[in-house]
Amino acid sequence: MDSVEKQESPFDTPALELASCQASLAFERTLISLDQSLMGAVRTSLALITFGFAMVLFFHELSGQIGVNLRVPARNFGLGLVVIGIGLVLIGLLGHQKRFTELRHKMDDLHSRKLLIEGCPYKHSPIAIVALLLLLAGLFVMAGIVVRMGPFK
Repeated sequence: MDSVEKQESPFDTPALELASCQASLAFERTLISLDQSLMGAVRTSLALITFGFAMVLFFHELSGQIGVNLRVPARNFGLGLVVIGIGLVLIGLLGHQKRFTELRHKMDDLHSRKLLIEGCPYKHSPIAIVALLLLLAGLFVMAGIVVRMGPFK
């Protein structure tokens, strides 16, 4: 006679399984909300960096055509916009990473205590990688404006 004992899972009761699924979905919604907040910071930062870059280039070309030197004020204002854009994406990225890590640890802790069916399914946020690339691009633009290299000569 084979006597195979079934090892009981804490999720065998429907009420606990339902509660765990609801909690998992709540964590998923929070993770999505974090990504949406970072996407807003990325969108605004991209607009600021792009506008600052375009302003420097536009007035650089315009100065040669109209005979009035607008390069220095345009360069300073454009650089200011680029710096604000870099600061915005940096603050958004740091805040996102802090909250994402806290949430991931909380989910993994609840999973280890057998209160959630699964831990955090995400190790990295894809939008955080995009934000990091935008930060690097912004730093290159800022360096180009400051040392007047590339199209900023």
